[in-house]
Amino acid sequence: MPRGRSDRTPPWQHPVGVLVLGLGGFLAGVGLLLIGAPQTERSEDFVRSAGFAPWATVIGAQTAFWLLVAGPLWSDVVSAWRRARIGRSATAALAGALVVILVVFPMLSLAREIPWPLWGHQPKVRLLTLVGGLLVGVPALSGIALVQQRVRRRQTEPIDADDVRFEVEARSEVLRYLVVAGAVIGLAVLSAGALRRATVPTFVREDRFPAEGVLLYGAFFTGLLLLVYVPAHLALKGLGVKVRDHYFPISGMPDPSSDSLKGWVDKRATLETLLQLNVTPFQQLQTSLFILAPLLSAILTSLVPKPG
Repeated sequence: MPRGRSDRTPPWQHPVGVLVLGLGGFLAGVGLLLIGAPQTERSEDFVRSAGFAPWATVIGAQTAFWLLVAGPLWSDVVSAWRRARIGRSATAALAGALVVILVVFPMLSLAREIPWPLWGHQPKVRLLTLVGGLLVGVPALSGIALVQQRVRRRQTEPIDADDVRFEVEARSEVLRYLVVAGAVIGLAVLSAGALRRATVPTFVREDRFPAEGVLLYGAFFTGLLLLVYVPAHLALKGLGVKVRDHYFPISGMPDPSSDSLKGWVDKRATLETLLQLNVTPFQQLQTSLFILAPLLSAILTSLVPKPG
């Protein structure tokens, strides 16, 4: 029996599987960039430049991350989809809209007009954007939406003893999706900053790839994340307030002169802390260091001029 269970262990839960997925993803990302690189002299010069290796390393880290988190992420999203009684059509519509954005955004981006030094740069980057979005980004945002729908349905039902556990578990689930989505955005912004440092001004003029372009790139996708996450956060807060007021309504507050007031206030505050009712959406985002740290790094890598 133990052997049978081991045979069914998903690769992302096995040390060797994690190593294979991570290394394979890294090599796939870097290998894609190197395909056809010697086709032109300018492309070959870029690959041999000092800036190419850091950019390729970030790209490899991106693809490795996608493969490492895709398995558990899809498992969670499929489970959330099966538990969803309502909201499946809305979530499917959201996922479809996100896919359209992934396809259309590169076509409308000013980056398409930049004379990139790497041979096949545009189709390679578009492929990476599409794969990362479909494999990790869209599922993570869809998972947040599915949890939101489940919470909204719960809000219409009478409060029972299971609602506190439901709220805590739902918030934890949203946070897992949030961290994954934030990491996808953060790594994408880091790669854009690394690309700028690798190409400007040796291969691309400053005015063709300004520093603001990196920041706008990150701001656009962070905005998409907020559009999906904030409604889920508000739904969780709404249910949490309903649970708190059920157990500790203001109408049931002891008289201010009563000895039992402090105990009542402490218990109410403890429940608020457990349900994270005083946490704002931006405070929750700050707990995901993958979001803010890469954006800060992108500011530094894109705005600080190169020495010499």
